[in-house]
Amino acid sequence: MAETSAPTVNEIIKSLTGNSSKAVLYDYALVEPIAKSKQSAAIFRELEEKADNHQLRARIYGLKAGVLYYEDVDPSNNSLGEEDRVSSAAKSEILELWKKTMNEAYLSGDDRLIAVASIFYGNSCSIMKELELAVTYTMNGLELNEKLGITNSPDNYMVVGEIFYKIREYEECARNSVKAFHIFETLKRPGDTVGMLFTSNTAALGYHRQQQYDSAFFWYNTSLKIATALKLDIWKGIIGGNMGQMYFEQKKYDTALALFLADHQFSKEGKLYDNAANSLQWAARIQVQLGNKSAALKYVREALSLLEHTPEMFYLRNTYYAAVDVFKAMGNYDSAFYYNTKYNALNDSLERVITLSGIAVSKARANDEKSRYSIQSLQKEKEKQLFQRNILIAAIILLGIVGFLVITRQRLKAKLQVERMEKEKQRMQQEIASAREQLNMFTENIVEKTSLIEKLEEQVKGNSVSAEQQLLITELSQQTILTEDDWLKFKSLFEKIYPSFFQKLKENSADITVAEQRMAALTRMQLTSKQMAAMLGISVDSVHKTRQRLRQRLQLSSDTNLDEYIAGI
Repeated sequence: MAETSAPTVNEIIKSLTGNSSKAVLYDYALVEPIAKSKQSAAIFRELEEKADNHQLRARIYGLKAGVLYYEDVDPSNNSLGEEDRVSSAAKSEILELWKKTMNEAYLSGDDRLIAVASIFYGNSCSIMKELELAVTYTMNGLELNEKLGITNSPDNYMVVGEIFYKIREYEECARNSVKAFHIFETLKRPGDTVGMLFTSNTAALGYHRQQQYDSAFFWYNTSLKIATALKLDIWKGIIGGNMGQMYFEQKKYDTALALFLADHQFSKEGKLYDNAANSLQWAARIQVQLGNKSAALKYVREALSLLEHTPEMFYLRNTYYAAVDVFKAMGNYDSAFYYNTKYNALNDSLERVITLSGIAVSKARANDEKSRYSIQSLQKEKEKQLFQRNILIAAIILLGIVGFLVITRQRLKAKLQVERMEKEKQRMQQEIASAREQLNMFTENIVEKTSLIEKLEEQVKGNSVSAEQQLLITELSQQTILTEDDWLKFKSLFEKIYPSFFQKLKENSADITVAEQRMAALTRMQLTSKQMAAMLGISVDSVHKTRQRLRQRLQLSSDTNLDEYIAGI
């Protein structure tokens, strides 16, 4: 990387503060010269030292993440599809910088900055294939902008459309991609035609996966016309490969095979090896259907070899699946079993990512983060108030000391003034006591206002509990059950307080579901429907429906109280 002249620290700060009213976190033009100057570490040390507010620190951390990404990848030197090959070490550091960016943005209280930072963070995560974070932050940024009445860039709708495709939210994928396409079409800026190419292809994929083939063909053909006009053979191949999947589903194998092989050729020539491999594994599946086992084996082996260059996980999963088909057709069941095992392991991992990246979970994660930063803000406010209280106490104590010295000095000067000084001393002590009482009330008020966790002590009133159980009850009250890990942690804590509960529950109903077990546990804790809904991340109406299913599962009559029945288990 050649060394170039970087902008000065003051010039960078001027640029960052000048972007405060724009839909950007930092100017992209800053990234390359800083990255290529070989002075980035020193530049950012000085920038962070001069940052005197949350807004500026947020922009500095975001810029630093962009520079680190450029230093590790240098997109200007990479072919199509290779610009996301960031190293694991750099990715970890970049994600940490984005966490700091969001922290500073939330602490600033500037909704506009929070929206901009969220979108930048989401786009960065999308490039690095961190789907869970990409969905959470991109959605958060777009929705916050819409609430603020700010028009989002078509590029952002384009990115979120691609993310929705990856997590199988196909309806949202198509909707956002079409929206981006029409905005690009209206703006007609330089480069917007390429945006129209990308978004029309993504929209087609969204409709394709919903089996809305007419809409899918319309958008594939739209994208193909643009690629032809721009003379982008590699994109003609990609779009053709996507259309080939529809022909495959319609069992038009000859048409599909020709499109897959063309996509393979164009992608391989463009060094887009993962896409070339994906098209080839589809071609292998067709050869199996046509009975050409040797050709199928050849294709699948080349696809696996290509993925050694760029192991894109979704394409690798597809290729493992194709390999199972090929080896089963050949009667080689040992190899078929081997690839089936690899497919299942990778598929489970990818399915977990997709599940955790769903719209509902991502919104819950975003709301949880907002709450966490709100708590941080409250904690800082509390610390500020405690500091002010301590200053006041110190001032009162100092005043008391001064008063005492004055009284002592007056005693030495004239005994006649003793009585008057004693009364003065008593008056001041009364003032000090009054001040202390007011401070105690002030402190108690702060604690009351900043207490965000509801206690469960009411449930065990009148019972003798150990200190360990008391801690467990407090920790249980803070739990939310949104993921499998949350449930396992909650269940472990619950069983320490109510041993054998789940065992007895299953004895009463052997086929009880996990969701019904969770509802039974929350019912045993005597929580309200609203509290249950908050812990499970669902609506109060859903809580009522689950309780009804639990009653049916336990075969309770209409005159049996569910809460009393559960309490007796």
